[in-house]
Amino acid sequence: MELIGPKAKKGCKLPIKSPLPVILKKDGTIHKFKGLFTGFSVIIEDEEDMKNLISMGYFGKATFSRSYPQFTQNKTEIIRARQYERRKEWADKMSGKKILKKVIVVPDSDEETETYFTNLNPQYKIDSSSLKESVWMSLEEAFFLMNTVNCLNIYHEDQHCQPDKIWKLFSETDQTKQWIVKPVLYKQGPAFYHASYVVIIDLVDENFKRIEKLSRRNMDNVSLLSLNRLCETAGKELLIFSDNIG
Repeated sequence: MELIGPKAKKGCKLPIKSPLPVILKKDGTIHKFKGLFTGFSVIIEDEEDMKNLISMGYFGKATFSRSYPQFTQNKTEIIRARQYERRKEWADKMSGKKILKKVIVVPDSDEETETYFTNLNPQYKIDSSSLKESVWMSLEEAFFLMNTVNCLNIYHEDQHCQPDKIWKLFSETDQTKQWIVKPVLYKQGPAFYHASYVVIIDLVDENFKRIEKLSRRNMDNVSLLSLNRLCETAGKELLIFSDNIG
C-alpha cells in the first residue's frame, strides 16, 4: 500500500522542532516535564514546558488559545458573558492575592448570525479569577510521555507517582476501561499539517476474530463504503488497524 504524503498548512509561523525527548540539561540528562493529574486530565503549567510539548510532538491542548498557547496576559481577552460569570464564581471562592485584568465581555450566543454581530455591544469588565494559560493532556498522551518516552513526571496530591500508580489512577478515571484513540492522524500536529488519514482501531482476539463487545463501530460493507466515501470527500485516506489484545 502506498501512503500519501501530508500537506503542509499555509501561513504557519510556528517553528518545527525535533521530536521528544531531545531537551538536555547541562549535566547531559533528559529534561523532564512536570504534569499534575487533576482526576480527569494532566495539566502542564510551566510556560516553556507548554511551548515545547506542543511544538515537539503536539501533545496536549492549550486552555485559552485555539491550539498553540499564546499567553495572553499582555492582550485583552474576549470572552462570553457565561464565561465571565463562571470566572466570577471561581474568584469568589479563591483566597489570597488576586490578579486583576481587563477583559472584553460579549453576549452569549449559540448562533453567530449577522444580527448577533450587529448588536454585539461588547463591554470592558474586570476579571479577578487569576486564571492562567495551561496545557491539558489526555490520559493516553500523558502515560505515553511518562512510560514510553520517559520525559514526563506526573504528580498527584503533591506526590510524584510511578507508572504503576498512574496506570491505576488512570484506569479508575476511565470507568469503561477502554482507551480512546484520536481518530485523525497528523504529521507534526494540526498547526503544521492537514490530517492525512482517518484511523480506526479494530480489536481482535487470538484468532483475529473481531471482538464485537469492544467495538464502537459497525464494519459491514455498507458502513465501510460510507466511511470511505466520507474520507474521499475530505481528501483523506482510511487506515484500519487490527489490534490483537489476547
